[in-house]
Amino acid sequence: MPTRTPARRADTDCSTSTSFPGRHGPRSALLLLALTLSACGSGQPSGQPTDPTALTPEAIEAKLTSWDVDLSEITHYGDPVTASGDGPYVQPDVDHPDEPYAPTLIAAQQGLASARQAAAGARLGETRVPGTLRGQTVSAQGLSGLTLTPDRVQLQVLILHAGPADFGLPSARALLQSRGIPFTTLDATTTPLDAAALVAPDGAGRYQAVILTSNALTTETSPGYYESALSTDEWSTLFEYERTFGARQLALFGYPQVAPEDYGLRAAPELASSTADLTVTPVGKAVFTDLTGAVPVRYAYNYPSRLEPVEGVTTTPVLTDAGGNILAATSTSPDGRERMLLTMAQNPYLLHTQLLGDGLIGWLTRGVHLGEYRRFLQVDIDDWFLYADRFDPATGTVVPRDFRLRGSDALSLRDQQNAIRAQYPVAADFRYAQAFNGLGADVTAPNTCAPSASVNDPLSAVTKCVAKSFDWVNHSRDHLNMDTMNRSDSFTQLYQNALIGSYMRLPMSLRAVVTPEHSGLGWYAPAPGQNKVDYGLNAGNRELMQATSLMGMRYVASNHSVPSQWDPQCPNCGVTSPLNPLTLLVPRWPNSVAYNTTAPDEAAGQYNAVFGPGGTAPYWPKNLNYDEFLAQDVNISVIHLLDGTAWPHYMHQGNLKEYAPGRSLATDWVRALLDTYSAYSTLPLNTLDWNSLGQYVDTRTRYEGDKNSVVAVFDRKANTVKVQRSSGSGTRFVFLTGASASATQKTEVYAGRRTAQFTVGSLTTTVPVTPR
Repeated sequence: MPTRTPARRADTDCSTSTSFPGRHGPRSALLLLALTLSACGSGQPSGQPTDPTALTPEAIEAKLTSWDVDLSEITHYGDPVTASGDGPYVQPDVDHPDEPYAPTLIAAQQGLASARQAAAGARLGETRVPGTLRGQTVSAQGLSGLTLTPDRVQLQVLILHAGPADFGLPSARALLQSRGIPFTTLDATTTPLDAAALVAPDGAGRYQAVILTSNALTTETSPGYYESALSTDEWSTLFEYERTFGARQLALFGYPQVAPEDYGLRAAPELASSTADLTVTPVGKAVFTDLTGAVPVRYAYNYPSRLEPVEGVTTTPVLTDAGGNILAATSTSPDGRERMLLTMAQNPYLLHTQLLGDGLIGWLTRGVHLGEYRRFLQVDIDDWFLYADRFDPATGTVVPRDFRLRGSDALSLRDQQNAIRAQYPVAADFRYAQAFNGLGADVTAPNTCAPSASVNDPLSAVTKCVAKSFDWVNHSRDHLNMDTMNRSDSFTQLYQNALIGSYMRLPMSLRAVVTPEHSGLGWYAPAPGQNKVDYGLNAGNRELMQATSLMGMRYVASNHSVPSQWDPQCPNCGVTSPLNPLTLLVPRWPNSVAYNTTAPDEAAGQYNAVFGPGGTAPYWPKNLNYDEFLAQDVNISVIHLLDGTAWPHYMHQGNLKEYAPGRSLATDWVRALLDTYSAYSTLPLNTLDWNSLGQYVDTRTRYEGDKNSVVAVFDRKANTVKVQRSSGSGTRFVFLTGASASATQKTEVYAGRRTAQFTVGSLTTTVPVTPR
């Protein structure tokens, strides 16, 4: 493994003593003096603490939340305060950018392009079921001889697919994973489907609902010849199970035909294409309750269909195209089974799949299921108080440390945020989180939103004035790389920054930290000037993780673009650090707004310098203008909102410059994202402070680890769900969506649905529910 470069320090010359102006504070000041002397190689005065453990996390939090910090407790590094108005210090040579700009965004763009290619190339056709004649339907039968309790089903979903390469399988998984719904996948090409697979020994149904990746589980056995992966007997058994236990069936993609069963639809092959605009029918609004406008289907093959009268079948269109052709319908079979068929290909990277997901799952589960789902809009801004590099579009070069926020920028950002909350009902609680570096703060600045010319640092003065408008997160004092920093220095960086924030009355999320460049997590450059390499979390800085725990910090921001820093098997989970089980990593998304841009021409210019036809990593056939630049990023970022993960997107302080009245790059991006989102959905977007965000991620992560060791049985007659631990010892944490208002457990309501949160052990917990 390459040798890492030691962190660069911003301290004054260690040959001189560190200054603590005024009266020396209590033992925290002595601790910091000791740490500073130790770092400089000086002797340690007798009786003073030499280790951060001298302060407990509880003592630190009590100090910081009291806002009773003496100025003498805050050490000062760098140059003295000047009267220039540009800031009170000379910034050290901090490392930027926070991640390799091009590889991160290329990966996102390639993922989207791959999804489009897969969905646009998806083809189905009239399918033969083995054991039947061409065009013959299958009847329900196959559960005879079993003792059944039809009113009782386990809260789990069965996904039936036609092999690992089935293009519908990722979408089925993603729909359930994003909501934490337990599921079982059955490969119909290799695993028999019989009654034992569907009915538990006690006679209860194993599955509350069934998802088919395609309506006939189609396999193309030879070019243009399609055959079902299930036999006649297997289809009969499945249909009888659904009829007996009232399990709804969702076909994520289908070619409307007779076999294996008739939905009362017929495809119009001459209209098939990879583009459509979906309109929710009046009846469909009961299913897709949040959708407000036409849903665009792009890069996904679809089969517009028309109604076909079939005896005993009731078909209700829920989505139609501009010509009135049907692209989704619910259908009741002659034996009373409830089915839904979509006739367009799906992919979790595509907008229509994500937009339809909430309604599809609500219909499939009748609104009662294990797990929970909500949407978030979290936006972090890194480096408050520091200077930013700036890309000069005229020369194509980067001017180092060329911009720092002004007091007027901070005031405008507060007003921009208020305008967003007022304009977009879905974002009524939105606010930015500011990851700040106290090295750049003038802690003695007055608290005013109208600083006079005599104020040395207007930004510091205005920060005190607008502090309650934002969430504040520790980003270290000096923004030094922490990949190899020792525990004492790491503690000093975090504790000193928290002292500065407390002295300035910043409402801080004290249990969270954003390390500079996401350093200390095993992602670093093997040598100066080289791209960072993901060496894995075990290659991170154990001493940094110890320092965060000593600070009482539980949640550490990580980079979702780095494979080791998020869990692809559990997209809604945080990641526990292997170096410290008390630390939970919370991934963040980068976006296309580069750290070194302050105005539209700079943002588009920096992007085109990489992705334009003459760029270092050409991707687009032409340079994008500013609106096109925002649109391409929103196409990716809106999926992050829709998939239900709580991960923040992050930008940098240079992106907050008020380049025009009421305008900044950061707020332009947020507005573009909300314009796109609000055009389709009314589901609210939650914004949590970092303490609450970390706690939510922690809880969701625990649930994801526990959900497969509980059994939840829905009694459809009593409208109750009974939950208990199914294996092991101890308690299990449970989310249960669909709880009634009469539930005695803790509940939260999101978009009209109530989710209960509770723990279970060997005893059964009963929760009343209200099915849709």
